[in-house]
Amino acid sequence: MRIETERLMLRPHTPDDFKDYFGYIMEPELQRMMGLNGVVDRESALETFQWLLDKWLLDKWEFLAVVGRETGRVIGHVCVQPPVEQVAQSPEHQGKKGASLSFAIAKWERRKGLMAEALSALIGQMFRDGTVDYLDCEYPLFNTASRALQEKLGFRYWGTMRFGDEELIINILSNGK
Repeated sequence: MRIETERLMLRPHTPDDFKDYFGYIMEPELQRMMGLNGVVDRESALETFQWLLDKWLLDKWEFLAVVGRETGRVIGHVCVQPPVEQVAQSPEHQGKKGASLSFAIAKWERRKGLMAEALSALIGQMFRDGTVDYLDCEYPLFNTASRALQEKLGFRYWGTMRFGDEELIINILSNGK
């Protein structure tokens, strides 16, 4: 999947993107928001990056690079993976196509509306082409920026789940069809 917006390009990650990925993923606040407690150095970051690349190839996940069009640098990523199991098994989602979104953007690129731009384009494309009927997206209680972005995009509260020691809020966005 390739999508272009005014300021960004979303495209599948390649092994050549690791340098840029490493540049933003080592930021402690971002790691905390993503639950990446074990990423402490270049080697562990490379293992995580390679795992994501392999999941994309083997399990048909989308591990999309968010690339600044002016610089050509990867400034973040969006993962599209199978929906959260408890959401997919709920009565209102039985028989519907769903996916789960997760995302991250470099600290120096925050508060510019870039991730909202990327996600709006991606979500619009997925709904238009019938890839999904609904999307779920989660955030830990302390991540108010993710909550605000999800609300801005139209996601609504659905429930909660545990991820390790964290309680996550699950939000849902349904295709209006």
